[in-house]
Amino acid sequence: MNMIAPTPGFVTVPPDALATLADLVGADNLVTVEAELETLSKDCYWYSPVLKSRLDARRASAAVRPGSMAELRSVLALAYVRDLPVTVRGGATGNYGQCIPLCGGLVVDIGRLDRVLEVTDDGLLTAEPGARVIKLEQAARERGWELRCYPSTWVKSTVSGFIAGGSAGIGSITWGGLRDNGTIKRVKLLTLEAEPRELVLEEAEALRAFHAYGTNGVITEIQLRLAPARRWDQLIVTSPDWSALTDFVTKVARDDAVPKRLVSLQEASFGAAFKPLKRWIADGHAVAFFDLEESCSAAMAEAARARGLTVSLTIPHHEPRRQPMLAEYGWNHATLWMMKARPGHTYLQLGMGRDFAAQAEALRARFPDQLHLHYEFVRGRNAAGALGEVVAVLIPAVRFQSEEQLRAIIAAAGELGIASGDPHTCYVEDGGKDPGFEAKWTLKRETDPKGLLNPGKLKAEWTVDGAGTGRREVFPVFLRP
Repeated sequence: MNMIAPTPGFVTVPPDALATLADLVGADNLVTVEAELETLSKDCYWYSPVLKSRLDARRASAAVRPGSMAELRSVLALAYVRDLPVTVRGGATGNYGQCIPLCGGLVVDIGRLDRVLEVTDDGLLTAEPGARVIKLEQAARERGWELRCYPSTWVKSTVSGFIAGGSAGIGSITWGGLRDNGTIKRVKLLTLEAEPRELVLEEAEALRAFHAYGTNGVITEIQLRLAPARRWDQLIVTSPDWSALTDFVTKVARDDAVPKRLVSLQEASFGAAFKPLKRWIADGHAVAFFDLEESCSAAMAEAARARGLTVSLTIPHHEPRRQPMLAEYGWNHATLWMMKARPGHTYLQLGMGRDFAAQAEALRARFPDQLHLHYEFVRGRNAAGALGEVVAVLIPAVRFQSEEQLRAIIAAAGELGIASGDPHTCYVEDGGKDPGFEAKWTLKRETDPKGLLNPGKLKAEWTVDGAGTGRREVFPVFLRP
């Protein structure tokens, strides 16, 4: 085996445990070669220069690819007995270091556990954790349904990775984020114990495992509520007039009579970065992407032209769906294209108020020449927690100067009434406001008595003291990148 130079807190999987793992999953599904481990230990954390500098050295000691739930159980049981940290890996499309092992140990790649188990006539989809999101969408559409929400990384993302590390995406403009409207109906997970137990979390209880980075149980099955399938046309609308395009996009986004799955608005600097779409986006034009039901797309295109905007491309609905998919130029895919075109840029995630355009300009005035504006529109929640009006999420590209600069922008946004989901931290608690966090931590105590599941991603971990009773304490300093 190629040995990895240890970092502080690095836990090595000993040779006899490696031999047992090879027996459990097969030698071909045990990874110990350094180059492969480096790949299996990383996600898209490099979107953040802050996380890149802090997480670059972190990697696993070994990785396994279980091919059945029985194999997964056996791997977890061994990890518990041998005190091996376990980090579960899906498609590794997350941006916050969710699946980067902070202290070595074992990466469990769930990519082989990838079956869509059922799509029911009443719109419930059940799948294994490693099923790719695109596979779920295809299976749902074959039965007259579609996902309520999916990420722009749908080709690579796994369903459990999306649930454990995501929050919103395409479709959220109608159905809200993943945690809203009962979209996550059921989650099954395994505990990390000598004899792993299966827990079944239904309805609101399932949210205890949502966006927890795999720190409080290993997801083995997910059941989602679906939406009736619609026929979606895709439109590109552009204009050199940012204000005019913003006004039109806002009107469409907030018009509940127009069925839509995607409304994305981006400044001209973003449009210039989308090389595959160059023929449809004129130089100096801001751009909007829409997924609109085909029954209303022609009327919306005509309304755009009446305002002096350019409808440069219409892609009629088609099955199976194929590229170019405009959704792959929205959300954090837009950030990726921008980072390629403008090295040295990163991003933020900001929840805007109703007068989002004025808020954004006020923020930009305080940080001139540092922000490029990009909005996604989602269905917000009202004070009672139910779905409310459509709101704008600002995902600006930021010309990076320092971590202090990013913190200053976040602080200034707060002064303007703008909420922030900090993408430059790998800690669950710091990523954004979560009213259900205490329930997640309580589940951690129940599922992970030794604190071995993705350790370090929760600031407060559950450990076992000398008397065998649990206590809450801050995780050791060496696991704080």
